[in-house]
Amino acid sequence: MTHLFDALQDALRCLPTLPGSFNSWSQANHDDSDDNGPDRRLAHLRAHAARPGLRLVLIGEAAGYQGCRISGIPFTSEALLIDGSIPGIAATPRLSTRARPWSEPSARVVWRTLYEQQLADQTFLWNAFPLHPHAPGEPHSNRTPTRGELAAGEPVLAALRAALPDAVLAAVGNKSSEALTRLGYAHVALRHPAYGGVTEFVAGVGQLASTLRAASTRRR
Repeated sequence: MTHLFDALQDALRCLPTLPGSFNSWSQANHDDSDDNGPDRRLAHLRAHAARPGLRLVLIGEAAGYQGCRISGIPFTSEALLIDGSIPGIAATPRLSTRARPWSEPSARVVWRTLYEQQLADQTFLWNAFPLHPHAPGEPHSNRTPTRGELAAGEPVLAALRAALPDAVLAAVGNKSSEALTRLGYAHVALRHPAYGGVTEFVAGVGQLASTLRAASTRRR
C-alpha cells in the first residue's frame, strides 16, 4: 500500500523533532551499523506498509529504544528482523554495533501473538507518538510521552486513519487509547504486554481475532 507509506512519510515530515525525542526515520543512532540508518529504517517502514490486506492496526504509545528506534517499525526489534520474523521483510544483516542484537520483550510478545492468531500478515503497527521519547542525555531509555508529544502525533494518526479507513484500530496501552479517543476514533483497548500485562494482552488479541474472523464469515 504505497499510499499508506506516502501518507505517513508526508505527515512525519511535518512533525518536529521535539526535545528529548528521537526520529528513527531522519536521525542516526551512534550505534547504527554500516548497513543501518534513517534510509534503511524508512525502507523497513515502506515494506511494512506495502503489504496488501491490512485490516488491523495496533497502536502503541511511543517508539522504544530496543525496538522502533533501531528498526524503524514499532514493536519490532533488530533481533526479529535478523531472524526474518517480520512479514514482507527479508532477514536483515546486523543493524547495530552492539555486541548482541537489540531485542525488545514486548516486540516478541506482540509478533508471537499475531502469528498465533493468524493476524501477522494483516496487521500494521504504529505508535500514538511515533518518535522515541527518552530521558535527557540517555538515548537508551524509555519514558512515557507527554500530552504535548501525543498531541504532536495526532496529525500522523489522522493520516494513518485516512489511508486505512476500514481497518480495525486497537490501542495497546492507556496513552494510545486516550489519543484515539481524543480524535474520536472507535477502537479496541488492549492491555500493554509490558509490566505484567502479557496474559491480558494475549487474551485481548485472541478476542479481537475471533471478532475479525466472525466478521469475515458474515461477509461471505
